[in-house]
Amino acid sequence: MIKIISVVQILGIVCLISGADMGGVQKSMQDFVTSKKYNSNGFSVVIKDLETDSIVVKINENNMFNPASVSKLVTGAAAMDLLGTSFTFKTSVFLDQPLNRDSGIVKGNLYVRGGADPGFTAERLWLLVEHLHQKGIKKIEGDLVIDNTYFDDITVGPGFDEDSTSRAYQPLITALSVSFNTLAVHVRPGNKIGSPVYVDMLPNVDGVTIKCTAKTVAAAKGGALDVQTVAKGNKTTISVSGQIGINDEPKYIYRKMWQTYEMAGGAIASLFSDRGITFSGKIREQRTPDNLLAGKPFYVFESQPISEFVNHMFKYSSNFASEMIFKAIPAALDMSDKTRGSWPLGSQSVLSWWTNANLPGEPVLKNGSGMGNTNRLSTGQVVALLSHVWKSKAILPEYISALSVSGIDGTIKSRFKNSPLKGLVRGKTGTLNSYKVSTLAGYMLLPKGNYAFAVFCEKVGDGQWDNWVIQEQVLEHFYKSTLN
Repeated sequence: MIKIISVVQILGIVCLISGADMGGVQKSMQDFVTSKKYNSNGFSVVIKDLETDSIVVKINENNMFNPASVSKLVTGAAAMDLLGTSFTFKTSVFLDQPLNRDSGIVKGNLYVRGGADPGFTAERLWLLVEHLHQKGIKKIEGDLVIDNTYFDDITVGPGFDEDSTSRAYQPLITALSVSFNTLAVHVRPGNKIGSPVYVDMLPNVDGVTIKCTAKTVAAAKGGALDVQTVAKGNKTTISVSGQIGINDEPKYIYRKMWQTYEMAGGAIASLFSDRGITFSGKIREQRTPDNLLAGKPFYVFESQPISEFVNHMFKYSSNFASEMIFKAIPAALDMSDKTRGSWPLGSQSVLSWWTNANLPGEPVLKNGSGMGNTNRLSTGQVVALLSHVWKSKAILPEYISALSVSGIDGTIKSRFKNSPLKGLVRGKTGTLNSYKVSTLAGYMLLPKGNYAFAVFCEKVGDGQWDNWVIQEQVLEHFYKSTLN
């Protein structure tokens, strides 16, 4: 007699087999981590099967960690979900007196109101000035006024105040930020030993001074060049000391700009001069008058879409783009233009989005980049975020393409080089050496399934190299289990 098995019974058998398999993978991973001496509260891993929507590996999944730059995964998802992947930031130019279209003269002030564009590079600033010239401006008889009031007055974010150096990865954040509020300091050796080192800057900023005592030395001695930017009153000075080898290649060294409205104004003034536009007033900072804001701008310069800056955040871990976007979210959401972007309001907006997306727990997100000892996330929360994005078809293509590709590009270009996972991981790294933090999260797009993962290390291992190795080994160990 043939016994008929129902569909429900078949599904039950499949589930039992799957459950057994998952249990085996979980135990195998626990044994593997223990063998590597990473079985402590400072290590956590979660891996989720995105096809079955089920967790297949979890170790310390609820422990809260400093996520470092993995925080950017939250900032990018919230920004694109709330604002849309094609959202652009707008820099507006206002005139308080009409342009005489025949003479090209403005008998008043020109206001440049920043709109949080993270991509206002020297090249795009040049394009803005070109457009103003083509609209007929030849002379401004008033002042060049910089308006940063789209943001509040706080320029140093939570976590960034822990380092007061001039390193470029911790720039000041303002609504009108030119070239990431950093100077590209160009240095090159002289023609003979003993010659001065030649120093230039990009963009050229009126008012920035260069103090160089560095000398060109013999090639065998090599170079030990020290380049810093120093605040001198209301100006920035580039200080270059030490030596550079006579055969050393010219190079750019990036440093923080200490006065932001002077940088924006000085860079614009320099480009005005190059283009033959003159102004007889001074560079100053002030909010654009309400009567001008109520009217139509003389010109609006739009940024690239926000997805471009999420790419910068993910592939190159740009702290600057992360914080500009984090602060801008609440201002961009307020159509009345009354809300000034700030870190507290940015945090509030992102956490509200988190709750509305039904994501688990209460993460701590004080800034958008993960700098310092401020943010807290668990691997369980990060994998839940990645799973949410996987289901959000409106942002998934831009989100996943912005992530670094294992062994190919971005911050994991040099990792997974000789791994079977080369090209199969889309990931975001996080590193804070001073806090012994190393994190990695993203997607594994495997031949036999797609998975979201997060592997966090905090105060474990003998150094960051060990943590990088264990992260890769954990993912490779899991990958091999999928081949069985």
